Amino acid sequence: MTYPKRGYHDIGGDPGRVGPVSNATEPPPPWATLTDALRTALGNKYCLHEQRRKIEELGEGVYDSVTYYEIRVIAMLEVAVEKDFLTREEVENRMAELKGGS
Repeated sequence: MTYPKRGYHDIGGDPGRVGPVSNATEPPPPWATLTDALRTALGNKYCLHEQRRKIEELGEGVYDSVTYYEIRVIAMLEVAVEKDFLTREEVENRMAELKGGS
């Protein structure tokens, strides 16, 4: 029997990722729980399956370089752009405003 190739995000039991697993925990950054609240507030306009699909489409480089909540924010943005809730330009402009202290 031939099994499909495992996705980069499917790390459970992957012999290439064998090693100790840390049980250290840190509280999430203050903004992190807002991502869950926003996803919940969007209700049926944004479903978990869409988030999962976007996470799987981001690529291994992104997946391995960001935190749990960061990848969910990226996926949420990708879904929002895909559904025309907002544009990437709107997000970039707002980020620039926030960085400038406006």
